[in-house]
Amino acid sequence: MTSKGNIIQGFTFILFGATGDLAMRKIFPALYQAYVDGYFNALKGIIATSRTALSTQEFLEKLNANSKFHIKHLDEEKWQSFVQHISYLSINLNKADDFSMLRQNIALNAQNIVIYFSISPEFFITACKNLALVGLNKEAVKIILEKPLGVDLQSCKDINTSLMDFYNENQIYRIDHYLGKESVQNLLTLRTSNPLLAGLWSKEHIACVELSVFETLGVEGRGEFYDNAGALRDMLQNHMLQIFSLITMQLPPILNAEQLRKAKLELFKKLKPLNDEDIATQVVRAQYSANAGLKGYLEEEKVRKNSTTESFVALRAELLDKNWLGVPFYLRTGKRMAHSFVQLVFHFKNKKDNYANRLIIHLQPEHKLNLSLNIKKSGNTTQSEEKTLHLKLNEESMQPYEKLILDVIEGNQASFNHKEELEAAWAWVEPILQNWNTDKTPLYNYPAGSFGPKEADKLIQQSGYEWHNP
Repeated sequence: MTSKGNIIQGFTFILFGATGDLAMRKIFPALYQAYVDGYFNALKGIIATSRTALSTQEFLEKLNANSKFHIKHLDEEKWQSFVQHISYLSINLNKADDFSMLRQNIALNAQNIVIYFSISPEFFITACKNLALVGLNKEAVKIILEKPLGVDLQSCKDINTSLMDFYNENQIYRIDHYLGKESVQNLLTLRTSNPLLAGLWSKEHIACVELSVFETLGVEGRGEFYDNAGALRDMLQNHMLQIFSLITMQLPPILNAEQLRKAKLELFKKLKPLNDEDIATQVVRAQYSANAGLKGYLEEEKVRKNSTTESFVALRAELLDKNWLGVPFYLRTGKRMAHSFVQLVFHFKNKKDNYANRLIIHLQPEHKLNLSLNIKKSGNTTQSEEKTLHLKLNEESMQPYEKLILDVIEGNQASFNHKEELEAAWAWVEPILQNWNTDKTPLYNYPAGSFGPKEADKLIQQSGYEWHNP
């Protein structure tokens, strides 16, 4: 990660899909913040592109209207200075001539060119081909790809294979914004810098682990996208498996991009495969139903009326790894839940007849740790009781997209997915997708605004535990 003592020298940033929601909500605010924070010493320019026919002035008016209010501490004078670096081009991704025009707007001696694809994955390869035709695939060029990178294993492989026709793996940055979160990046520091935790981080001491990612929001205006994705593709296959890998992988001797990616790949290969029998007993899928004035999933705009797409999934995972053999990992995620939160819960083994300790790592909305300990009750007794140590960590000092964009500009791939790593994750969820496509297992319901279906509760109760809810 760059520091203010390591100011990034001249670079050119090109954004495809510049009029889209993600660009307005996340990417431009991140670029502005990096500019204000002093990381861009000699910004050569930001070229915003989309198919919409606009002048630069018209685009900046649109940017003012749709992006500024997503910035917490906006300084109007600095914003005006920032937008002077932005120019706009209307580009049809299917027209090679438009890419010639793009090339003409980039200095011939540009040494650091970052191209962000905030577009549908179906256009990735066409855009790469046309960029290559005008020489925008040289070593100085890096490309950032937004998820989803495919909808299953084969489509992911097809995209990765086609990308390699135009760019080397060291030029490709597959972004997962969860990996830019301060709380998620802190997981490795907790493991590597605390002998107390490192000594307990194994099957010898940990009985069970929970990972929960809940949202109170429903599908909102993303009905068409979400109904073709679902919770498994949208959240578990990428964000959640990435967090899972950070807490379970064998720590490499050096925490650089090459070693971290290798460690995560090895971890994914050790995930115990799931067959139809396993899926029937270890995986729960569900949709939210109308409750307390909230719409049900099937009532949402642009959702198919007979849709079987899941808005909730819970599953039990195991690792065929000597360090974790026999430890169940319970992962659950859902929309329209009772609370929004992301947390990890480590249940330590209870070797005596008393309370088992728990370590709870809250990743969102607050970044904090809770460690339960057993102490003697006050008074004339030998009985013990559970007390909790609370550690509130720093609030998010830098937004994930700002961190990750700075990493790309510097050429640091440590927080980005390698193609083999991504394909290994898809390979593990593939049997679940195939099972659901043939309706071999039930689709349950849960009331909107709840903690999910009772079947998910029964899932973790098989190991003698209950989900930890706020």
